[in-house]
Amino acid sequence: MICPNCHQSQLNENAKFCENCGTPLHTQAGEGQQNNVYFENAKQASRLYFKYFASALKSPSAYANGVGREHFANGIITMILHSLIVPLIVYFGFHRLTGWIDHPFLDVVVRPTLAFAILTILTATYCFLAVKYGKGQKKNFQDVVARFGVYLVPFTALLLLALLMAILQINMLQSLLLMVGLFGAMFAVPAFVISGLMPKEGGILDRVQTTLLVYIASSITVGLLGNILFGRLGRILGDGMSLFY
Repeated sequence: MICPNCHQSQLNENAKFCENCGTPLHTQAGEGQQNNVYFENAKQASRLYFKYFASALKSPSAYANGVGREHFANGIITMILHSLIVPLIVYFGFHRLTGWIDHPFLDVVVRPTLAFAILTILTATYCFLAVKYGKGQKKNFQDVVARFGVYLVPFTALLLLALLMAILQINMLQSLLLMVGLFGAMFAVPAFVISGLMPKEGGILDRVQTTLLVYIASSITVGLLGNILFGRLGRILGDGMSLFY
């Protein structure tokens, strides 16, 4: 072992301090090893999520039937990703309006992202409660969130494509992808989750009634979060939607 300070070769490879100058020997190596562990863990998590995303995108219905609580974290990541992309599309897509619209990053991206994330997680919670008290399949909250995340993946992919178009200033189909990715997820995902977990008959409510209750609860949530969700962000969408065509 070589001392990083005086470059003295150590006779004892397990020495904690340099025999010549007393400099600690294992601190830097330990930090480097720890950083490598974090880096490898991050790489492994990224690979696992990419595999999850690709599988869900390829066959959402079939993949959703096999997911469980082990994919809970992936479901949460997908919800956050979906919530972040929508404000980013608006922020980059309306970049040409910077001359006459004041849209600070905090008001257009950060706060709406938080609001969308809260709305999405609460919608998944409503689905869980509807399934639980509607006498659907016995699934815990983690199972429902994991399934919700799988069905959210295709809509997130559409938003990623719209974000790419926004960054590259390609206006063709940008607004269509944004609307389908946002509102399609709000209405389709709960319906898919409930349809897969509620019985065709024998429950307190059927699938259509249960889905409508979730829509009503989500709409009330949107109303409560309206100032955050559709404040400055909504005004920019309304004033500048023509730029997408």
